[in-house]
Amino acid sequence: MGAALVAALVVGLALPAGLEAARIQFAFSEGTTTVVCILVSLAAAAIAFFLYRRIQDFLPRGFGIGLGIFRYLVLLAIAVLLLEPRFETRQKQSAPPVIAVLHDDTESMVIHRDSAYVQNEYPAQLKSFLDRLDGGDATTNFFAFGQDLDPDVAADSLSFRRSGTNISEALDGSARVFANQNLGAVVLITDGITTAGVNPLYSLDQFQLPVFTVLVGDTTEQKDVRVADVLFNEIAYLENETPVKVKVKSRGYDAEQLRVTISGEGKVLGSQTVAITAAEPDVDVDFLVKPERTGIVQYTISVAPLPEEISTRNNTKNIFINVLETKVKIALFGGFPHPDVGALRNAMDRDDRYEMTEFLHETGATFYNDPSAANLKDFDLFILHNFPFNQSDVPLLDRIKAEVEERKVPLMTFVGKYTQINLLQRSLGDYLGIVPGTVVNNVEEAQINFKPDYKNHSTFTFDESWIQLMNSAPPLYRNQSSWKGSGDTKILATARIKGIALDYPVYGLQNKLGRKNMVFVGENFWRTRAHVYVEREDFSAFDQWIYNNIQWLIVKEDKRKFKVRPSKRLFTGQEPVLFRGEAYDDSYNPLPGVDVKLTLTDPNQKENVYYLNETGNARYFLELNNLGEGTYEYAAEGTKNGVTIGTDRGQFSIGRSNIETFRLTADKDLLEQVALRTGGSFATAREMDRVADDILQLNSLKPVVSYQTRRLGFTEFPWIFFVLLALLGLEWILRKRFSLS
Repeated sequence: MGAALVAALVVGLALPAGLEAARIQFAFSEGTTTVVCILVSLAAAAIAFFLYRRIQDFLPRGFGIGLGIFRYLVLLAIAVLLLEPRFETRQKQSAPPVIAVLHDDTESMVIHRDSAYVQNEYPAQLKSFLDRLDGGDATTNFFAFGQDLDPDVAADSLSFRRSGTNISEALDGSARVFANQNLGAVVLITDGITTAGVNPLYSLDQFQLPVFTVLVGDTTEQKDVRVADVLFNEIAYLENETPVKVKVKSRGYDAEQLRVTISGEGKVLGSQTVAITAAEPDVDVDFLVKPERTGIVQYTISVAPLPEEISTRNNTKNIFINVLETKVKIALFGGFPHPDVGALRNAMDRDDRYEMTEFLHETGATFYNDPSAANLKDFDLFILHNFPFNQSDVPLLDRIKAEVEERKVPLMTFVGKYTQINLLQRSLGDYLGIVPGTVVNNVEEAQINFKPDYKNHSTFTFDESWIQLMNSAPPLYRNQSSWKGSGDTKILATARIKGIALDYPVYGLQNKLGRKNMVFVGENFWRTRAHVYVEREDFSAFDQWIYNNIQWLIVKEDKRKFKVRPSKRLFTGQEPVLFRGEAYDDSYNPLPGVDVKLTLTDPNQKENVYYLNETGNARYFLELNNLGEGTYEYAAEGTKNGVTIGTDRGQFSIGRSNIETFRLTADKDLLEQVALRTGGSFATAREMDRVADDILQLNSLKPVVSYQTRRLGFTEFPWIFFVLLALLGLEWILRKRFSLS
């Protein structure tokens, strides 16, 4: 096996340290390898002997023998390398065990009777606990958590200011972080009060290791009064009373009088005194408020503090109501009562801004609600369903047409089995995005087939499965006239008949000279709404579609060249406030290079100036963090090369989250269950050293040993060939030195 020995010597300097084993492998079987190596060795020896057998007399004593051996070894190494051996190494690797310490960093950790201990004595005790864990063979990783897991907070930097305790996410997050590591134990330090996420017990199935729990907090009932909830309409109307119901809960008091107050716009709007007892600790208080201005209005509900309350943070709650000037009034004209009308009505009930008045035929020319007595100028949207129904509707059609022409009132038209298409075409044909060619009064069953490119339209705000859901709905009645899109109508759905997708238009949207309309050629779409409920146990997928279409129809197109707005009107807790800006030239092409200045006025009337950053395609962006609670006003100005492009202004509100003050009694039972189910142990904060002892005594807290096998070809060590070439060159120089051929 001399050849294998030589190969090992040749690459010895290139081998990694810490090898458990190493061996040379050839492409032959073991027996064949032995024979080949012997033959190679003999061949190399024969060549070396032949070269140096007659030149001993020309060299110093022993030098010729040395050169012969040298030539033999070099030839042997070259021959071995030509056989393309593989060098296999087996290296031992050891992964030390890891202990993950998950520490609750939310506000509730310091809102209890024992909060002085947590803030003063506990930090030193926590440091001692971590030092003991670090003293073993394991590596300790510390994480703080609130809504999610944070690895960038040290144990001595806990602030206890986070909002939202998501213990399940903390456990899930640690499982993800250490998925491919030697995680030996998890330590969960918290008060057990979960205010976000799911029940932590659901997250334990993924752990095949003990979870040790440490309780920080007070398990006794705290004396406290809080505004538990406020029920109100998020949208109200100017000078109209809107109800506000306040739910107040108390704990730890036998009999007290509570003073509940609602205030807004700098003044007290109402105040009531209610009694609480040990038997009835919870009360409801009702108020009526009448907004006096439009926009977002903040109202503050507060309960006067009682003696010995553990916290007064939860005695106050702010609500924000979007006050509109008027409701959106919708007139629905129908040939007769129909389930489709009920589906439309239910879809609009999601938003109090919409007020729908129905004008449905009763018999012949009479209506249940006579439209002749209505002033059509009061309405912002007209919906036609199976309308016009007969010749008697022509005068009403003329009135509708007049409003569409004069005020550009949007139309939402549902063509049904009994729609008089000739009358509709004659009166409103110029204002419909889908019109008939040859009129046929027959209907056929057809399924709606939404196009994939509908996802690019602003009315599409759904998940990827929405189109498949709607396209699998039961068939509708489709009028068989030769319908086609007119002008720049966007045909967003066609008909599928007997499973074959055709190009017959069913649903389209058009914005023609500022007049918007929607046409839907189909009756019995209430079945689609029922289908959605069967599939998802919720009507929202259908209702949201109707709602989005109405929104698109009634919203006036914003052709301003400069716009700046926050991502939403109401922000809560620690959310960042995001501003987005757009700028356009006179041709309404995106305008880059605009300096966008934002002046923000806080609730104390202090002004701060910011500048939006350009993010590409003439879009501008700004993120503001850590803004205080209250209503803010902003004014934006865009300039380019010293010339003002435009201005914009608005307001938004921020409400501080006090979710961490809703429950203040530590949940000992939860932490005991977590420890019991996983084979860990439970202790209170003052006994946490005992948890350290239990962890360090775990038999499973050992390094994981693995072996890595590598197979390397000798071609991966190119320096070997240069070494052999250098050795042959050295031999050549010596031979020339002694005048050998």
